[in-house]
Amino acid sequence: MTQIETGGARSIRVGLPLNRSGFGLGTGILTTDGELPVEFLEPGDRIVTYDRGAVRLARVIQRIVAANTMVQVRPPVLDPAAGARDFLVSARQKILLTDWRAMALLGKRAGLVEAGRLVDGTYMTRLTGTAPTRLFQLVFDDARHALQLAGGTMLAASDRPPVSARR
Repeated sequence: MTQIETGGARSIRVGLPLNRSGFGLGTGILTTDGELPVEFLEPGDRIVTYDRGAVRLARVIQRIVAANTMVQVRPPVLDPAAGARDFLVSARQKILLTDWRAMALLGKRAGLVEAGRLVDGTYMTRLTGTAPTRLFQLVFDDARHALQLAGGTMLAASDRPPVSARR
């Protein structure tokens, strides 16, 4: 597996384990310029977050992972009237639940749950096979943030910055 990191004067390729959190090709992320596919985001873009408003993106880490580590989400499960298209997230991607599912799974009114735990075979399905799939991780310098996906119908946590980058 490989990683490509942008943001700074160089690109780095290193071997990494599978199953990291992140977003698949074409997943819409809300920015101050409107919703953009994750693959078009660059360091410096201002991402609209649920918890802190517009926050500057520090890095985009691109990984190649096996398809069976990804979950396809059908937005009608979240908001049938929204008309958003299907998108992909890592099975380890944390999704913010604020409805009955949070109480059922966590015993709380809200909380983060890995997408893989939400697979139901209809609205959230795990991909099959080991074909290479692109995974994009969005990293902010200050903290992990709740990002708006699929026209704002889903909230997902971004990655935490590496320990060396924390203040």
